[in-house]
Amino acid sequence: MPDDSILIRDAMVMTLDAGDTILPRADILIRGNRIASIGTVAPEIAASAGRVIEADGHLAVPGLVNAHMHSQSGTMSGFGDRLSHPVFMWLTQAHTSRRTQDEIRLAVLLCAAQMLASGTTAVIDHFPGQRFSLADMDAVMAAWAETGMRATLAMRFFDGEFGDILPRGITWPPELAAAVREVEILKPHPLAQLREQMPDIVARWHGHAGRLQAFPAPSNPDRCSDDALLFCAELAERHDLGIHTHLLETRAQAAIAATRYGTTTVARLEALGILSERWSCAHSIWIDDADIALLAKSQVVAVHNPESNARLGTGRMRTPDMLAAGIPIALGTDGSGANDNLIMQEAMRSAALLHRADLPDRRNWVSARDTLRMATQGGAKAMRLEGQIGALAPGMLADLVLYRLDAPWWRPVNDPVSQLVFAETGAAVALTMVDGRILVEDGKVTGFDAAGALSQIEAMVESLRRRNADLFAVAEAIAREAP
Repeated sequence: MPDDSILIRDAMVMTLDAGDTILPRADILIRGNRIASIGTVAPEIAASAGRVIEADGHLAVPGLVNAHMHSQSGTMSGFGDRLSHPVFMWLTQAHTSRRTQDEIRLAVLLCAAQMLASGTTAVIDHFPGQRFSLADMDAVMAAWAETGMRATLAMRFFDGEFGDILPRGITWPPELAAAVREVEILKPHPLAQLREQMPDIVARWHGHAGRLQAFPAPSNPDRCSDDALLFCAELAERHDLGIHTHLLETRAQAAIAATRYGTTTVARLEALGILSERWSCAHSIWIDDADIALLAKSQVVAVHNPESNARLGTGRMRTPDMLAAGIPIALGTDGSGANDNLIMQEAMRSAALLHRADLPDRRNWVSARDTLRMATQGGAKAMRLEGQIGALAPGMLADLVLYRLDAPWWRPVNDPVSQLVFAETGAAVALTMVDGRILVEDGKVTGFDAAGALSQIEAMVESLRRRNADLFAVAEAIAREAP
């Protein structure tokens, strides 16, 4: 009598275990949401499997983890080039603010369709960009539940000044300065309100369906009060959560911290007594040697976003130095507005190549294996799911991807790790599974109605442009004053 198990038969298997074992031909048996065995499955067990997937000519790989993105900017691919960071940020506010719950859902489905089809199974969504309501957070969580992905909602907030996105060193025309002050979307989120909202979101959504999580997530520590940061640490400790944030993405943010606190942002977190392995910090660019030592000591996860940082010209994370210091590193795409796509293979390739011209000693280069581990086990650590995802082994959650090895860039198979990082684009993904459920089959998203969602995107964007005409006017005026 067939059971509910799934047998993937005769695949090449990249386990990403401690020995980087690659099995030329093996079976993967999945029971429920976990891997039951990898190797050769006995004929009587194979005969009882509820479904058999013939995977000869395919490579099985752990699902990739996008450890930093913004679903709210999913509609922004290609929206602007050669923009300063302040102008980019103001235009982002115009593109993403005042969304309805259905528009929040559509943006999530747009992002999920792209990630699943290219082999990403888990994500940290730093959402939203403005003050949120409980209805906003319910909408984004319900949307991630609908996708079938493994998702962590990083509840993004700021209770202080959002001053690092104003161009510095210029005198504003009085009417523009007044307009900026009146933009309600960037008014601080009261801490008293956050103390009520965040525990409620955690209670209702953290652990939902076994796939969803909710973490406190400062927009940036320098946009938050000490009390708000301490609250995040207390909430995370009470519920065993992670904490996600942007950290020192721009030179301006480093200068603000030095002026305001007389030290670095990292040192401020250490002085507050809250720097710990619970934190995952996107960008982490403008840090010094002392900061690196503190991050390594606390085992903070640095989340590298090489493509968005290069696109916006904000700088480069000191990846080789941080790896040498023992800092755990995860990998992210950032949002579509800053990176244009959510393809983790491209992020891996960029992370491996970004520093090579500057390092004559090739032993210091970031390797393909380094970046693949960032995109799998590093992401698992950022999501606090170490030992659960990021490798293929009995007992692990069944988050995996099958790649077709008949694609031209896989012929012949010389080094599966190098080809996955340097040659693959996500185009050879044949099947994507999350939590034992197949969400992409034959290269098409089957877990939800992706086509239906995508057909509504253009009308949604047109409606937002009309609704946010005042915000676009402010952003365009800032672009004229400080291009």
